[in-house]
Amino acid sequence: MNAAALFNLTYLWLYRLLLPRRYSRYLELAKGNKDKCHEALLFGTYYEEYDSYDFAHKSPAERRTYVTDAYRNRLCRRINDAKQQAVVMDKYRTAVLFGDYYRRKFMLCNGEGQRDDFVRFGMEEGWLVVKPIDDCAGRGVQLLHADDEQGWRNHYRQMMELGRRYIVEQRIVQEPSMARWNESSVNTVRINTLNHNGTISILTANIRCGCRGAFCDNCAQGGYCANIDPASGIIITSATSKGPEKYDRHPDSGIAFVGEQIPLWHSLLDAASACAQRLPKLTYVSWDFALTADGWTLVEANKGELIADQRNLGRGLKKELK
Repeated sequence: MNAAALFNLTYLWLYRLLLPRRYSRYLELAKGNKDKCHEALLFGTYYEEYDSYDFAHKSPAERRTYVTDAYRNRLCRRINDAKQQAVVMDKYRTAVLFGDYYRRKFMLCNGEGQRDDFVRFGMEEGWLVVKPIDDCAGRGVQLLHADDEQGWRNHYRQMMELGRRYIVEQRIVQEPSMARWNESSVNTVRINTLNHNGTISILTANIRCGCRGAFCDNCAQGGYCANIDPASGIIITSATSKGPEKYDRHPDSGIAFVGEQIPLWHSLLDAASACAQRLPKLTYVSWDFALTADGWTLVEANKGELIADQRNLGRGLKKELK
């Protein structure tokens, strides 16, 4: 037994001895799975990550090659400038900074002072996309419609009752070449960039498609994700959703994933690189783009995220981040 393994066993023994109730709670949440419980206590691995990465069938050494959320958060605090990272974690500030890539109207709603502007915006557009400015994984995203001003006032009242701040924007109309995967959702491509002293490289890329009837493409909301070869723009893996199950074809549209070419690929890489250059103190960022008649449009930016990429590839990407 090496020193690290001995330390882990000692830590777990002391945890159970000194904090028995908390340990029992962790074990209960892991549904009695001690390995899953211990992975969380020792390394901060979420239970969803344990299942998503199929850690039950991976060795301790293989598990440590994965970029978990806990590791990602520590890494971003170390390599990303806090002020610039705060920009990409705020959807409204991102839209302001990258307006030339955003290519759609938007407004901030954070109190009753914007109600009349919101109603006017809704009457002009017919449909509006509403997102909490500080959330992720598609949580809280809504596609709203109303037939009259009272309907839009009702929408605004319901938003304000939740006490959150929102970015409200025009609905993206995507190109048929991307809509064909799933017509109800805005299907996007996520580009994970690395900035090495001003030189931008692509860590990973993936396509994200919603499921039938859904507006969001995020896997957390039931969507599907497949990895793309950064050099060619060709899809190279089957898709996954929330778990490790593989999908060779989109379950609703029937379109095969592997071998499909993402259109205007090099134009997309240029856009992602240009966005990354605009925040030079961010080493690691995720950019989500949708394809419209005007070209690739920035949907939002995020603190770098590799859950789907690692799940699809069946291996960890920690080495590539170092």
